[in-house]
Amino acid sequence: MKVLKIKDEIKTPLAVTADKANYIYKLLSESVQNKEIVSVDFSGITTLTTAFLNIAIGQLYSVGDQNTLNQYIKINGKTLTSLQRDKVRLVMENAKNKLSDKDIDEDLYHGN
Repeated sequence: MKVLKIKDEIKTPLAVTADKANYIYKLLSESVQNKEIVSVDFSGITTLTTAFLNIAIGQLYSVGDQNTLNQYIKINGKTLTSLQRDKVRLVMENAKNKLSDKDIDEDLYHGN
């Protein structure tokens, strides 16, 4: 299993910018597409925004379904503070809900 240490990849303890989040998203989406299991390590991250997580994690639901993401992306909860863990959960739930809403809209508008 590959370990993706966020702080080392973005070279800062501040996980806040869209460009850094896009970089993490790219790394994670490539791992999913290559069927590589990745442990995501947030140790050393002092500031983590939902905006960062929406891009880095939330967008992954466009790459694979929940089962696929659960199979290949392992977020190491021990490396998150309780507040960071809550943010990750919120982003994941919102991403899943948006995906469900999109499926419902497609069914409604395409007569399925």
